[in-house]
Amino acid sequence: MISRDFCRPLENPRHGFRGIAMIQFLSHPIRKGDPGWPNSPTFEFEQTSQIGVNGQSANTYSLHLFNHFSSHMDGPNHFNPTGIQLYEVPAERFVYESPVLVDVTLGPDELITIEDIKPYEDRIANSDAILFRTHFTKIRSSDPELYASHGPGVSPELCEYIVKQFPKLKAVGLDFISLAAYQKGSEGVLAHQWMLGNFHEHYVLIIEDLNFENLVQDHLQTVIALPLRVAEVDSAPCTVVAISAR
Repeated sequence: MISRDFCRPLENPRHGFRGIAMIQFLSHPIRKGDPGWPNSPTFEFEQTSQIGVNGQSANTYSLHLFNHFSSHMDGPNHFNPTGIQLYEVPAERFVYESPVLVDVTLGPDELITIEDIKPYEDRIANSDAILFRTHFTKIRSSDPELYASHGPGVSPELCEYIVKQFPKLKAVGLDFISLAAYQKGSEGVLAHQWMLGNFHEHYVLIIEDLNFENLVQDHLQTVIALPLRVAEVDSAPCTVVAISAR
């Protein structure tokens, strides 16, 4: 059995830390049958060669993947017609050296508001990424229909507040399916527009459908989110890892 986590020696002068680091996935593996945005494509694959069959020496597969399925990153062009596409985003915007974990208790269809982040504002002011942990990811496997169709979201008022008040912020990460709550479509559109630069020169990348269950703020050092780099595409699936002190 392959472990999801990896430990190695770490020396990080930026954080004044020297010791053992744990590297863990925050993104989900892409699987057939996992929940996706309602009425949208998801993921299929087919094997195109198999070792030992018809003289083949290698296994290969053809993947059919919706670019907003499973853990993925929304680039500016997703809701902003003049925004850059994800492959054009500078590489430094995918590395977060001062992430803040924000715990918010939400039920289905509820939105994160400005009041929810007030206790964290001093940390967010010096942060480059907010990770919103609602624990909604716990039902991703047990109740995929609820997860997809009645997930929480982020209010457009909070999105406007974030892009105006926190200029150092490069990304937000979510442990639910989308910045938009499916049952609150108009609020979701406006929230995406604020984050992705429609009304403000500061765009904030959106990383959706992650898992923060094992993160500890006091140990968290760095988050790296690397999207699939596809030209002429607004957004893409991404692999996200956290580096934490132990």
